[in-house]
Amino acid sequence: MAGNLPGNGNVRLALTPCFPLSAARSKLWGNRHMPFDLNSNPVRIAVGAVLLVLGLILGWFGHKAIYAPADIAVASQYDDWRLTCPKLSDKDLGCEMQIDVPDERGQTELARLQIYKPKGSATNEMLVTVPFNVLLDPGIGLVFGKDKPRLYSYEYCGGLGCVVRLKYDADIEKAMTAASDAKILLAGLDGKAAALPFSLKGFVQAHKAFVSDAAKRHSWWWRLWS
Repeated sequence: MAGNLPGNGNVRLALTPCFPLSAARSKLWGNRHMPFDLNSNPVRIAVGAVLLVLGLILGWFGHKAIYAPADIAVASQYDDWRLTCPKLSDKDLGCEMQIDVPDERGQTELARLQIYKPKGSATNEMLVTVPFNVLLDPGIGLVFGKDKPRLYSYEYCGGLGCVVRLKYDADIEKAMTAASDAKILLAGLDGKAAALPFSLKGFVQAHKAFVSDAAKRHSWWWRLWS
């Protein structure tokens, strides 16, 4: 850039810029700074938390894809008691505990006990099925260990025998868990009393699995990670 000075038309003035150049800050922008420091501890913690959440999500999908148990019906044997469970996806159903009561030689099934929760019921039930050749009026008695007999009436007789239905509550559960032996008392057609002993070996383990399965079917957390 050049200019003419008064009194000397041949003198030229060169204006050399001085670096760095600075311009006036706009009033619209003001003093701008980075909104956060990437090297600060809070930012590092936040980034770590995000990565942790992403890792958990990816781990969950990997677990579901690789380690999820097969959704099938299962039958398990606990000594003399067996446990049959439907698919876990059948939310309205549950497991059933069973034991067959054989004769003295162990060749013929004389009775059967079943413990389960009927569909739509809030409580568990026990079914005791005995042969047809019994007197109906006396009903049956259940004896656990040295307890007094618990008396129940027959509900009906069907294709498999005569059935007694009773509420399987905490009192019966406690008695069966504590006892070492049990028996069914009934009367034959000849009027004579008879006792059908049945085993409690494996009952405690089967019952634990029975309760555990019921908890899984009603636990959203277990279903999320299964």
